[in-house]
Amino acid sequence: LSAPRAFEIDNFLSQTEVDHIMYLTTGMNLHRSTTAGDTTVDAERDSTRNTRTSLNTWVYREKSTIIDTIYRRAADLLRIDEALLRPRSKEEYPHMKSSGSLAEALQLVHYDVGQEYTAHHDFGYADFRRKDQPARFATLLLYLNEGMEGGATQFPRWVNAETREGLSVEPKVGKAVLFYSQLPDGNMDDWSHHAALPVRVGEK
Repeated sequence: LSAPRAFEIDNFLSQTEVDHIMYLTTGMNLHRSTTAGDTTVDAERDSTRNTRTSLNTWVYREKSTIIDTIYRRAADLLRIDEALLRPRSKEEYPHMKSSGSLAEALQLVHYDVGQEYTAHHDFGYADFRRKDQPARFATLLLYLNEGMEGGATQFPRWVNAETREGLSVEPKVGKAVLFYSQLPDGNMDDWSHHAALPVRVGEK
């Protein structure tokens, strides 16, 4: 066993899918990546924090059938209904308060030399008055290039029965990393602390 629960999946994306995502970014404007303090809708965002210095933009599931296919594959990986990752009709999951997607749009992040995202958690805490207590339970990272120096995704608090040296995931085209921010009992996993290490040569 290891903690946090983090999994590398080679070839999650095909080269065609990678090329398609890169094509969609043509002409898109990248903006300074932001951070959020919690999971509430009106979370205060600060674009000037030095903890996250990358640039990013967003691609929505409805953009193309290829992006839709990637979302469906992600749902299969997570073992959840793909309908939960898109806006739903009133007939789908009528017991749920919201009919919106439980997933974000595909966030495309670019790291140039020296840019990074220091160690952080992806989970937040909803207002205690909310009965459903929404919180991010998992993150799926997708890599679109490789060959840079630096730029690894690091889990500094990762441990297993043999080591406490942490886990460092090197970018590889088409690879995915799935990790869980919540424990099976619903508590947040403090060991899901992770970072995007600075790129030393090249770009990510």
